[in-house]
Amino acid sequence: MKKSFSILLGLSLILASCSTTSSEPTHNQFQITLTDVFKHQHTSSVYQFELITKELSNVKDKERLAYLSGMIDSYLIPNPLFLPSIIFTNEETKQMIADEQLQSEIVTLYQNKKQYLKKIQSLANENNLMEIQGKQDELKKLSELMEKINDDRLFSKDKQKVDSFKKDLETVIQAFPK
Repeated sequence: MKKSFSILLGLSLILASCSTTSSEPTHNQFQITLTDVFKHQHTSSVYQFELITKELSNVKDKERLAYLSGMIDSYLIPNPLFLPSIIFTNEETKQMIADEQLQSEIVTLYQNKKQYLKKIQSLANENNLMEIQGKQDELKKLSELMEKINDDRLFSKDKQKVDSFKKDLETVIQAFPK
């Protein structure tokens, strides 16, 4: 009897904890989740690009180049513009992610990263180690600049932080070769 009572009590506690009512309206739950997903995707994408360019700036042999070519492939497989495009084309979600002036610059950043790595990937596929080594300064500079914009200033409500981020983002966008 005690055993069945404790099982019944345990089940009722589990069911009670799975309540569908929430103190937060559904929209706020969605906003927090969407923001968190965007932050994660954005910082991961910037970090991956930073890591790839840093490693490419130090590549010494064709074996390492082949490894880095695989890293570029994995970066290019998912479309890094997917999430920002969804967010920035929906008027409701556009307002809850970032400052309006930054929205087009963020999309430009994603486009530049993808185009740049596609060019590097074609060199890697040709095993053109010498040309990639000739870009070491450029690669190192891009890697260092990515580190400067991989923080939470993009999502800040503080105008000073957002302005600081804008300045750093402009520097990064201008550093990409034309």
